[in-house]
Amino acid sequence: MAQTYYDDVGRMFCNSHRRGLCHECCMDFEDINRMVEEEAGLRKPRTDLEKAAEDFVSSDVALRRMESEMGMGPGHPVYEQNRQFQLELLQKWNFARENADAQAANEAFRKALMKEHRHAAELRTIGQAWQRENPGQQVMQFGGPETQRLYDQFVAPPPQRADDNKPRADKYTCAFCGKASDKKMACCSICKLTSYCSRNCQKTAWKAHKLVCKPTDKEPKGMKTLTWAQVEAHQGRPVDGKTLEVRVMQDESMMRQVFQCKDRTGQIERVTAYTNSRRIPGMKPGVILRWKNPRFHCFMDGSRGARIEEEDLANVTVVTE
Repeated sequence: MAQTYYDDVGRMFCNSHRRGLCHECCMDFEDINRMVEEEAGLRKPRTDLEKAAEDFVSSDVALRRMESEMGMGPGHPVYEQNRQFQLELLQKWNFARENADAQAANEAFRKALMKEHRHAAELRTIGQAWQRENPGQQVMQFGGPETQRLYDQFVAPPPQRADDNKPRADKYTCAFCGKASDKKMACCSICKLTSYCSRNCQKTAWKAHKLVCKPTDKEPKGMKTLTWAQVEAHQGRPVDGKTLEVRVMQDESMMRQVFQCKDRTGQIERVTAYTNSRRIPGMKPGVILRWKNPRFHCFMDGSRGARIEEEDLANVTVVTE
């Protein structure tokens, strides 16, 4: 049986693969983790109206699926139990809607429907991909390594693309509300790695952020650390004599190590290991990566960042705090 892993914030992941949504282990913690992040101040909390809309729409879709796909209709004890639960959620939604602005209620309901539509579209995409690979077979058993492989290949969000000639709207992202912008945002004065779009977002997020906020290691004497933008300005040429310093934020590794890394301005780019072992020793979320004589790289899938090869390892230092 798959076990559960909890991070420092209290979010839940499958222990084997550290995924919030893991088809291989048949575990889905996405909604729970969103609530944990809201309570911890890491995500802008939903309103009561939005929660009521999501709860009702989700229960309604589940009830319809129970009837159409599982053969459980009126009279079946499991169906009747879920039907009663759905009626309670409907009452909560009606109460919330009646006490809210009509436009806000419509928008909350639209968002809830879109969330369920995206989930249904993901399942259809996986099923269609499976049928293309297994012509003549009609029924796919969802769950397990095969479902996860198809999800990773056809559903999982690809690395964000960028036009070299245009500023990217996702270049800087507020750590609290998620607002994206191509303009620099104010960063935390202590760790200098977390950015916020406004003073209000920074103050609201501080309660949770202070639990993980640490001063960045002092730069070694004589070291001049670079940002992603400064490395990018050299258009793929090495920046001789200077060092790029970033914090490793998120592990997206599959066949080789791939990490999302944030510099002191809050800009996030991708670092990929093209070494013989397809790994960079010591790399994991939370560490500081320093690369002397760095160069910027544009990958074939449209993502950008750094491609560290075997001969670069002599200039790479990973600092664990």
